[in-house]
This record gives sequence, C-alpha cells and structure tokens, in this order.
Amino acid sequence: MMSSTINKRKFSPIWPVAASLAMMSLPCAAAVQAESADAKQPNVLLIFADDLGYADTGFQNQSNDVRTPNLDRLAEDGVIFEAGYVTAPVCGPSRAGMLTGRYQQRFGAHDNVGPYILEKGIEQGVPANIPTIGHYFQDAGYKTAVIGKWHDGDAKQFWPQNRGFDEFFGFNNGAADYFVGARNEENSKNAPFSSIYHNDQLVPPFDEYLTDKFGDEAVNFIETNKDQPFFLYVPFNAIHGPQQALEEDLQRFNHIENPKRRLAVAMNYNMDHNVGRIIAKLEEHQLMQDTLIIFLSDNGGKFLGKHGNESYNHPLRSEKGQVWDGGIRIPFSVTWKGTIPAGRTISDPIISLDILPTALAAAGIEASKEMQLDGVNLLPVLKGKTEHLDNRFLYWHMPNQAAIRDENWKLVMPNLADTNAHYELFHISSDIGESKNIADAHPEQVARLKAEFDAWSNDNMPQQWGWDKNHLKYTNGWRGRY
Repeated sequence: MMSSTINKRKFSPIWPVAASLAMMSLPCAAAVQAESADAKQPNVLLIFADDLGYADTGFQNQSNDVRTPNLDRLAEDGVIFEAGYVTAPVCGPSRAGMLTGRYQQRFGAHDNVGPYILEKGIEQGVPANIPTIGHYFQDAGYKTAVIGKWHDGDAKQFWPQNRGFDEFFGFNNGAADYFVGARNEENSKNAPFSSIYHNDQLVPPFDEYLTDKFGDEAVNFIETNKDQPFFLYVPFNAIHGPQQALEEDLQRFNHIENPKRRLAVAMNYNMDHNVGRIIAKLEEHQLMQDTLIIFLSDNGGKFLGKHGNESYNHPLRSEKGQVWDGGIRIPFSVTWKGTIPAGRTISDPIISLDILPTALAAAGIEASKEMQLDGVNLLPVLKGKTEHLDNRFLYWHMPNQAAIRDENWKLVMPNLADTNAHYELFHISSDIGESKNIADAHPEQVARLKAEFDAWSNDNMPQQWGWDKNHLKYTNGWRGRY
C-alpha cells in the first residue's frame, strides 16, 4: 500500500552552505525532468551506512534521541520505503548482493570473508567474472568512485579500482579506527586491512576524523566531476565499531545517559553532517535535479555482544546477524528532485537488489537477461506511474539460518541444523515486530513458503567462505578484522 503523504514531522533546515546557494536551485526544483531520448543522464549517488538500525534516523519516527536533519530532509524530498530490506544481516554479503544485483548466495558469498573456506584454493571475494554496478556505469561512460568501506575480498584483484570503479579512497575490511589517519603508515604494518588507501597507494598520515575525511573526498569528487555524469558510492563505516566519536559531537548528546548509545548517536550525527556536505555540493552546482540519491544501511543495528554499538531497531525483532527483521530491515530512502514526487511513504517490500536495475533504468542503460539481475526497477512506483509492485518472494540464507517473505507472510528458519524443523511464521504486513508465531495455525503457508525457499536455494552455490568452522573445511591464513 502506498500513502500519498509522509508521516508528519518537523524537518530541520540543512545543507551547510550559504542560503543564497540554496535559493539558486529553487527554480530548477519546480520543473519536472523531461523524459526524452536526449535527456541528460543523471548522476547516481549511493550512500550506505554501516550497522545503522531501523530506528536510527529521524525520518523513521521511532527514536527521540537521534538527530539526522540532512537524512530527514532527503527523505522529505523523496520517498521512504518503510519495508526496505538488504540481502544479509552482516556487512560483506549484504554489499556483495547490492553491488552485483544478484543474491550473493548464487556465488557462495553467504557470510563475511573470514578464516575458513570450503575447499583449498578458494579466493574470498565477488568472482571477477560477475560485473558490479560500477562496471555497468563505467561502460556507459560514467566516472565511478567508491569512498569509504569496501568489504568484498582481501586480495587487490577484488578491490574497487579493479571492480568497475575509477577511484577508490578508503579501507578494505569490516572495520577501521576512526582516528587511524594520524598513524596510517604505521597502522599499515600492524593492521593493513584497516589502513586507508587511494587505489593501490597508502594514504599519507592525516589528522582528521575518518567520517569527515570520507566527506571531504566525496565533496572533492563531485567538484572534480560536476560536468560529467558520475556514479558515486559512499559506504561510510559509521556507525560500525569501534565506537569513537569527536568530543564536540559527544557534547551535543550529554543528555543521553547510556554511554554506548551516546557514542552511537554522536557518530551518526557526524555521518549525517557529512551527508549534508555532500548534498550541499550538489546544490552548489545545481545538480540535485540531475542526481538520483539512494540511502540505506548495510544491515540492522547491533546492540549486544563484543562489537555492540547500541543501535536501535525498534519496533523490529532482534539485531544484526539474525534474519528476523531487526537484522535485515533498514532505513531506505530515494530522492530525485523534479522526477520523483516528494513526501511519500511506500509500504511495498523492496530489497537492495532493486538498486541496480533502478539506477540503470534512470540512466537509460538497458538491463539485459545476461546480467542475471534478481531485483526489479522501482522507477514506476517511485514516479507514481503504478501504485504497487507485483507480489514476489524475498530470500535470506546465512550459515544455519534462513528466511523468506512475500507481501504479507514471512517464514523464519532460525536453526537449519534443527532436525525437528522449528519454523516461525508471521503475518509480517500486520506484525512488524514478529511477535506472534502462527506456524501451527497456518501449516499451508509454512509448506508454501518452505517449498519456494527450497526451490530458490537449490539453484545456489554452497557457502564458500566465512566463520563457520563446523561447515567449512579449511583454514586459509586470513588476517582481516571482523
């Protein structure tokens, strides 16, 4: 179901630039972009947060302690998908699915890269013969870049500059110190995967908070490439651990008593500030009407355990690492001023696999069958040309757990090793918190969804790498960090 108005909320003014620059763009905002064969190819800006919970943005209207005025304004100016999902509840496979437009299980990427592999000789990373979204846009003449966290293969052959992106500035690991810059060269000897690189070159030491540095690089990329179409992917590592915030940001949230929550909110605020800087640069060059902007998180928030950062996922059940919605349902907004009508919330379930076909369609790039994309083009529903997406199945499969949902029903298989076949069934469209297991009352739905999941799973590769020492046979000398 699609409503015509967004949830009412007072959005804060944003974009840290002079008011005169913002006013310059207003006449353009009123005009709808022409849909013609010779229309300018739009830029694509894909902003990816890390471990940001479902309730961790203001536009979700769930938490009173977060302050994300820039993300809120983006959502107000576009569309919120209230049932937006990613393909996995952890970083690596979620990114692999989104970047290829294919369920990552099709090439065995069920888990993060890790210390175990299925067979000797397996190289951990998205296979070189599978194109990424960067390849498609690079082939179409776009300037492409990744600025931030890359987490889909250790060897240099898997790094962004070799996977369809002209520029890479960031690190290749699950996490990095937010103050690594001042000791970047020394850190490269002790924790090489957490060091900051520009393509193949180690970045000289710099004295800047890492989220701010990524904001700098994104702004500079737009400034340099403002006169040509670009695809800019900014995967911030915020708010993933280690929990480190600038003191000035922590001071803004002294009223939050829980110190871990205060750190998470401060880190989130800084990320939002840098999103504002990026958008301000688009505004400065009057590019908002020429840019499709997509924002989401890589998985749900983490609030327990060693790497917990007190993200909030309510009203969802569970957290990062699990296939209940708290691990896979995330904040998701799409903005394209002048093309996508603003101020709407769409409840149709969508998934990060839809980003690639949607971005291709926006750029006028034909999506062929040879691409083997698993997502759908969202532009018709985004533009209001169709009210609903067709009903379909969405799938999740992690080591030893799995789930499947369609428009109304979700089946969770929390322990695939359980010989008693313990399943949990939810009417997910009316029970967002997955609070009432109705499997016993609806065995026909359990059987239907399980059969659909099995048919999908049978076409996939077995898990090739990860952390499951009971399933995977060999160690591989992996030296990364969670």
